[in-house]
Amino acid sequence: MATLTKEESTIEKLERAGMKAAAEQLRKKAALGRKLMIAYEHYRFVRPEKIDEFNKKLFKETSKRDGSYRYLSLTAIESYDKIPPDHVLENLDVAKERKCFDSFEVVHIMEVKDPILFGRIKNCPDRFFIDQWDNDVRIEDILKGNEG
Repeated sequence: MATLTKEESTIEKLERAGMKAAAEQLRKKAALGRKLMIAYEHYRFVRPEKIDEFNKKLFKETSKRDGSYRYLSLTAIESYDKIPPDHVLENLDVAKERKCFDSFEVVHIMEVKDPILFGRIKNCPDRFFIDQWDNDVRIEDILKGNEG
């Protein structure tokens, strides 16, 4: 017989007591903790402020008199219409097998063709680096070598 974790034991007690909403809330909290543990163990991560800093840098470097400038665009993987290289698809498969991400997004600089693939976890503001195409925009452009 397998031993139960403390959360699993508490969830069972809550369900036996009829406290289904509390049991479901604890179940979601335990699932989030598991996903975060796996993601932080296997992937570099980018905090939202790093994306903001990079966008400010792009604005400074690319703003034109007509008001146009380059910026990072975030596209849900379901809506992304370009074909990534095989190594990106392979790393996406590995990320999906780990079952720690709720969604995936492609991040690219507007008007630049080679993007970055990130995994996302619901209720976590960080983005988890999975792979990148070529080097028009690279994770190293957003993070220093010792970050994430």
